[in-house]
Amino acid sequence: MEQGDLTAGEGICPEGRTEPAELADPVAQLLRENEELRRQLEEVVVTAADNEKIWRHFADIERILFRTRALDRLVQELLEEIRRRFQPDQVILFLCHPELLEWFFPDICETSEPIGEGTWILPFPPESANELWSGSTRPYLLSAENIERIREYLPEAASAAKSGVIVPLSVHQILFGGLFLGSTDADRYRPRDGTDLLEQLGVKIALAMDNCLTYERVKYFSIRDPLTGLLNFFQIFTVLEREFRKARRTAAPLSILVIDLNFVHEMQEDFDSGSKVLKHAAEVFREILPEKESYLGRYGSDEFLVVLPNVPEEEAREVMPFLSRTIRKTPFKQGNAAILIQALIGAGTLDEKTQRPQDLLDAAYGELYRLKVGQSKD
Repeated sequence: MEQGDLTAGEGICPEGRTEPAELADPVAQLLRENEELRRQLEEVVVTAADNEKIWRHFADIERILFRTRALDRLVQELLEEIRRRFQPDQVILFLCHPELLEWFFPDICETSEPIGEGTWILPFPPESANELWSGSTRPYLLSAENIERIREYLPEAASAAKSGVIVPLSVHQILFGGLFLGSTDADRYRPRDGTDLLEQLGVKIALAMDNCLTYERVKYFSIRDPLTGLLNFFQIFTVLEREFRKARRTAAPLSILVIDLNFVHEMQEDFDSGSKVLKHAAEVFREILPEKESYLGRYGSDEFLVVLPNVPEEEAREVMPFLSRTIRKTPFKQGNAAILIQALIGAGTLDEKTQRPQDLLDAAYGELYRLKVGQSKD
């Protein structure tokens, strides 16, 4: 067959077989492939742009997390930012960690008003949290069918949610609570959606909470005695030094009291009397001594130090018998038994012979020693 006799639309393969003209035309095929690749590339670009936008939202939110140690302010700003950037219908922070609630959110309750439009901070029962999260950090998406599991914990204004996601706030195996994002759109949060970024956000929120809580503990115990909650040894001595310098500079009076406690009991051996009695005595003294006019701290095992700025010796000595009587009339009670507490008190007062704060302490301890010697002779 001559080449001019070929039927239109057909070509010759190297082996002599014929094929469609569209396959024989490599340019047309290449154009179609390029068009398909262009379409796929456009999808990738759009997806990448969306992902970058989401990533930038998360990056901006993360910058909030480590900007302050005041967790109450941090949380409010964080929830408002999440609501603004991701626009869920409801944003709820559930908290189940007792120290978080005690330190930062002592006033929240289940019927609390929203802190912002569609935004709440609510307590969550620890037992329910452990059941729902089971130690996992993986967020789980709630469809219209299974959102009922969480609905009982939602405030009435958020009960219209038809889909949502719960992000556990857990780090170092410590569960702080959970972040709930809800929507009235049943298709907004779907079980098949990815949750990697939300998981990272949850861990970072929990880490920020842990940092804030750790900071508060360190700050508290750096100045407070862990048993009684009073100023500790170093802090009360720092206060004494400060008030001593101030009194010397302004020629103001200054007195101190050193209180030594004695208590005995006849109770079972496993009763931790010492620590409980000291806590009881600390509360009694705290109620008696005006907080803004005096400083009270634990200075030794069974000793308390009271710093009395602007109080001359006569007034300080008027306080001493009142403190002794009050603590004696306020025994520590455990069951049917009562532990009587006796307080020996020594005083030290700033005068022209006083050169340093330790001189006040030496005077007070000298008086205490004489009282103890007098008791032993009796």
